[in-house]
Amino acid sequence: MSSTKTAGTTESGKDGDRRACFGRLLAEALRARGMKQEHLAGALGTTQSSVSGWINGKYEPAADTVFRIERSLALEPGHLSRPLGYLPVEALSRPLTVEGAIIQSPLLAEDEKAALVAVYNAFVKREATGAPRADRARSQPKRSRPTAARRRTVAGNGR
Repeated sequence: MSSTKTAGTTESGKDGDRRACFGRLLAEALRARGMKQEHLAGALGTTQSSVSGWINGKYEPAADTVFRIERSLALEPGHLSRPLGYLPVEALSRPLTVEGAIIQSPLLAEDEKAALVAVYNAFVKREATGAPRADRARSQPKRSRPTAARRRTVAGNGR
């Protein structure tokens, strides 16, 4: 299969899907950090309308810009770049995280990946804030009390 892109092929649909996934992940990262588009634009030396275009899937930033965004938002290298087909050099020497595994999974659609990352981030954020959670690991079935016959058997054995 040729890697060249021509107008009217399905490749343009794939590009749109990649940009949409990138935009969702970028919007989620900004939201999780309470950061506005204007602040990211200022940190990158670009405009808020460019950031908005990325989030809305209209534009795709250059690879170097994507890597700068990841660093500016303190994201794992590859978090935003992998959906666009870029792999930062730093990511090759670092262990894979939960978010990275989700994003790299060929078994998930882009919207499923975005949903799983959002759910994971919600759990991580809740854990970091100390919010209460159901601790299923500690909840064990209650043991029944020994019956009278069982107590006599145990007592008769000298225990």
